[in-house]
Parts: sequence; C-alpha cells; structure tokens
Amino acid sequence: MEKRATEAGVLVTVRGVYAQTVRTFTRHLGFLVLLGALVFVPLGLLSAAADRAGSIHVGHLSGLSDLAFAALVVGFVAQAITSLLGDVLYSGAVALTIAHRGDGGRPTILGIARSLSYGRLIAVDILFGVAVAIGLVLLVVPGVVAFTWFALAGPLVELEKDGVKESFTRSRRLVRGRFWTVLAVLGPITLAGELLTDALLALSHGAIHSAFLGDWVGELVTNLAVSPLYAVAAVLITLELSRSETSGSL
Repeated sequence: MEKRATEAGVLVTVRGVYAQTVRTFTRHLGFLVLLGALVFVPLGLLSAAADRAGSIHVGHLSGLSDLAFAALVVGFVAQAITSLLGDVLYSGAVALTIAHRGDGGRPTILGIARSLSYGRLIAVDILFGVAVAIGLVLLVVPGVVAFTWFALAGPLVELEKDGVKESFTRSRRLVRGRFWTVLAVLGPITLAGELLTDALLALSHGAIHSAFLGDWVGELVTNLAVSPLYAVAAVLITLELSRSETSGSL
C-alpha cells in the first residue's frame, strides 16, 4: 500500500514525490551531473581512502582482539560517514537550484558556490553521518531511525536558512507522523545506491589494477548516478512537508 501523509488537504505521497523527482531530474539533468562532479570528484578521494582504511582484516591483527575490534568499528564508522559525506552538501546545492525555479530561472554554478552555507552544511553533513553510523553499529534500527528523522536537515539549511541545531530539530518535526513516507521515498534510493556501488566497485576493480583508483572511480560513478536523484527527492519532500505544515496539516 502506498505510504501517504495528509490531514488538512495537502497530500504527500511516495508516488507523487517520485513523479516530481523524475520530472525535475530530467529537466535539470546536465546541470545536476555537472554540480555532482564538482562535489563528488574530491569527496570520492576521501571515500576511497576510508574504504582502504576499513579493509583491515582481523587476521592481520592476530593476538590483538580488542585492537582488531576497535579498528574494524572505526573503519566501519569511517566508511558509513564518507558514504554519506557530500550528500548533504550536494542536497543544499540542489535546494538552491530548485528554490530558484520560480524567480527568473536556474542559478549558475558560480552563483550556487557563492550562496552555499558551507559551514552549516558541512557540520550537518558530518553530524548526520556520525548519527547514522553510530545507529547502524547499534543493531541497525537506530541508524535507520536517525537517517529518516534527520534526512531533511541539509535541504532545510538552504531552503529555510536554519542553523545546524535548528535544521535537525526542524527535520525531526517535519518527519514526525510521516516517518514511513520519508523512509519509503529516500530509503530505496539509498539502498539502490549501495547495491550499485558494490556492483560498480567490482567492475572497476576488475578493470583497474589499483584498488584505491578502482574505489575512487566506482564511488564517483555511483554518486553521479544516484546522488542527484536522492538530492532532488530530499529537497522535494522537504518542500512538500513544509507546504503541508503551512497549510495546517501538522
């Protein structure tokens, strides 16, 4: 059954958000990919480095079980953070792109670069990644909850000019009562991205002898393919839920 959220006449459905996402993505495809390249080419290096750091095998640390466990946990957290790192920053840039649709056209790359709230977006990015990573370590479910509650924090920084703390609080408020709708929109895109990453990493490792370079290429291609869809969906559902709240449905 399709997830939906409505009370006072504003209907937010998974199908509706996906339809809007596809239309918006198609309309701005070239611009979104270019914007993604500027964000994810450098961040892909960080993600590839984290993948290498997280590949430590317990057998290499025989006799040091506590240290091995700590290293694996740190590597897992680092991988989880860097897999999310950039999505919030990119979502902020996409939020600026979509928010300017009705006032004279799409902003330029330079205009977005000048307008982004870098400090707040990076802080939200890191805190969001840490919260989700720690939640995943704590038996997965808390990570899914943290992901869903705070997934709208990045777009809110640019759409409503919220501070770091306010963006998390506001995201939690918008998601309240719409948890399954938000998860049903953003969760499948995130899972598809993880599956695509694994597949592309396997292909890139088969074609590229350098493990580090293979990780970088695989992560970059995945981010360029999936992150624009995720960012557009996150921004659109943020706008829809904000509109729903304004109409009095919360």
